[in-house]
This record gives sequence, structure tokens and C-alpha cells, in this order.
Amino acid sequence: MLEILRNMWRRKFRTILTIFGIVIGIFAFTVMGSMALKLNKMIDGGKRYITGQITISPKGADYMSGTTGMLPVDLLNKIKDVEGVEAVEGGVSLAVDEPDPDNPTAMSFGEPATIYSFDPNSNFKNKNWQTMDMKEGKLIDKSSAEDDISIGINIAMDKKWSVGDTVAIRGREFHVVGIFEKTMTGPDGYVFMNTNVARELFVGQNPFLKSLKDKSNEAAKISEKELAKLPVATRQQIVEAKSFKVEDVSTTASISWEDGVDPEVVVKRIKDEYKNDVIVYSPKEMGELIDKASATMNAVILGSALLALIVGLFSIVNTMLMSVSERTREIGIKKAIGASPRTIAIEYTLEAGVMGLVGGAIGMGVGVLVANIINNKMASKGAEIFLLEPSFLIIVVIFSFIIGIVAGFLPAIRASKLNVVDAIREL
Repeated sequence: MLEILRNMWRRKFRTILTIFGIVIGIFAFTVMGSMALKLNKMIDGGKRYITGQITISPKGADYMSGTTGMLPVDLLNKIKDVEGVEAVEGGVSLAVDEPDPDNPTAMSFGEPATIYSFDPNSNFKNKNWQTMDMKEGKLIDKSSAEDDISIGINIAMDKKWSVGDTVAIRGREFHVVGIFEKTMTGPDGYVFMNTNVARELFVGQNPFLKSLKDKSNEAAKISEKELAKLPVATRQQIVEAKSFKVEDVSTTASISWEDGVDPEVVVKRIKDEYKNDVIVYSPKEMGELIDKASATMNAVILGSALLALIVGLFSIVNTMLMSVSERTREIGIKKAIGASPRTIAIEYTLEAGVMGLVGGAIGMGVGVLVANIINNKMASKGAEIFLLEPSFLIIVVIFSFIIGIVAGFLPAIRASKLNVVDAIREL
């Protein structure tokens, strides 16, 4: 080992340049790899949530522009009777921000910040709900007040809301009790709100439903005795007005399936029976969409890092080939005094491996330093983008040693096959 280090040091300028190439490659691999790990972890959290339930929305709903439709109560009751369905929980989904009165038809690009109703007292359970991690605070539960909300990280960052803040949403004050960890999916832009309160907001911003609610309130003041004295047509209108209930208003619904039942079979049954009424979001389809997006991101991130590694690998190959050429006489002498081709090959291979190891250790260290600095800067904004797992860092160092070994293999074979007589002639 000492001889290997001496050989490296004798040509220190070239060795430093070679190691620098490895440092750049491993630095890029460390930073990009830790970014990919973080993204995958965040995406996995969102994926488990999304694939833990079947979601339906009315035909014509467009969440990209923030428009929603209605799901009739009788339709939800029918879906409850579909074979394999365990529970159906209706709720509402509407944009957090009210439309701009100066430009009511304006559309936002991307998914808008969305109110997502959640009933803490419901028996409905997302199959993977417990896997949603909180960055701070808690998810609203049975002990929460009606005006308590839990919010996605994008909402917190965009609006600068923190746990403990009192905030205004559509003219009503709410208390932030929790912020979710980033998932890179829908929940990042959700405000989880008590279903009853969310329905009140939805009805309040919809002129038609607000009118029905006002009529229902007025109709409720009319006694059965007074109702009997009214004309038939008026009486019918009042009865219809009385039948309107805010708690029956739903713009979306979550469906759980019975244990042992394939959710995709349930999805097919709902689609077959109600394809003209609802849009059904299959857990499998949603999961596959997320997987494709994740795979694309990983390919771009790790592909960039691998390009840098390839540059480092060729720098080792070039250095070792030049080393063989310059040390021909030395190799000839070693062979003349009894060194076997195998010994020569091992020596050159290890020399390349050591260069890879040193460059890898330095590159990994610099990568960790840079990642930590960026994470610390972004932590206050809830946007840490690197995940530095010890197992990954160990693999990076081992990988750099292997790269060195692989890069040194061809020069080592070339050195081991040098003819002793030709080598000695160089003396």
C-alpha cells in the first residue's frame, strides 16, 4: 500500500487532476442521489395517501381551473350499495382563494390551493391514512374545534402560515393546528377542514345553493299548521325548500372498499354503473401516474450524475495508461526479479482503486457539506430537498472505489502483459 501511495505521489500533479475528476463526479452523484432519495420519500408519502381510497367527482368537475360540480345524495346512497363498497363519505372541494372580482374568468396554471373537507367523526378510513406524516402540529381530529385546520406544506410556504396562526379563508377565520410533510402530490396544496364548515363555505360562495339555504331557513319557520292553509303550489315549494340540507352538499366523495376485495374491481363496478354521472379515480391508475413521474425525475437526476461519473472514470483510465507507458522500465525490472503478471495487475488495479476511493471520499464530503448548507437555508421555508442517509453515503464511497478498480482494469492488464525483454531495453 505504501508503494502504491508513493507511486501516486511521484506524479502528484497528474494524480491530483485525476482525483479532482472523481471528486466532481462523486460530488454530483452524492448531491443528485440524495435529492432523488428525498423526492422518492416525499412522493411515496403522497402515493400511499392517494392510493388508500377511491375518489369520485361529478362529471364536468375541473380541478385545474378550480371549478366543481355536485354529487346528489341519492347517487352517493346508490354507490354505497355497489358490491365491495365499505363506506362512502361525501364532502366538498373548492379553491381556497375567492375568484378575482375584476377578472372572474381568469384561470390559474397548475392545481390551485384547495379546501379538502375532512370529517374527524366519520367511520370512513383511508386505507393508508396513518402514513401521512406531519411536519408540525397534528391532523384535525375529534378533539379539534370546528375552525381548526391542517394544511399542506405548499399552502404554509405560499401564504406564510404557521401552526398557531389565525388565518382568513373566504371571509371566515380559522386556526392552523398542523402542517403536513411535503409529498410532491395533491395534499401539499390542501387545506384539511371540518366537512361541515367546508360545506358552509361552499354553499355561501354558490349563489344558487345560498338561495336554497335562505329559502330553507325561511321555510323552517313555517309550522305544519300554517303550511296546511297555503295553496298546493306554494306548499309544494316550501316542502322542497325544507328538504334542502347543507350537510347533504357534496362536490367529491371518498370510497373505501371491504377487506379482501380488490379495489380495482370496485372501481370497474362503479364505472360500469355510473360512468355518465361520475369520474372515478382508481388507486392503481393514480399510483401508476405517480410512478411514471417519479421514474422520469429519477432518470433525469441520476442520469446527470452518471455523466459526471463517466468523465471521472475516463480520467482514471487515461492517467493509468500514461502511468504504464512511463513506468515500462520499472515493470520490466519487477518482472525480471520475479514479480508475476498477477502481482503487477493487482498493483495497478489497487492504485486506480485508491485514487477512486480518495476522490470519492472527498467528493462525498463536499456533497454532504453543500447539501446540509442548502437544507439549513431552506429549512425555515419547509423545503429541505436533500435526504442524506448514512447507508447511501457508504454506498457512494464503496462505489467510487469500484469505479477506480473498473477504470484501472484495462491499464493493469496492459501492464501485466508487458514483455520483460522489451521493458528492460528501455533501461
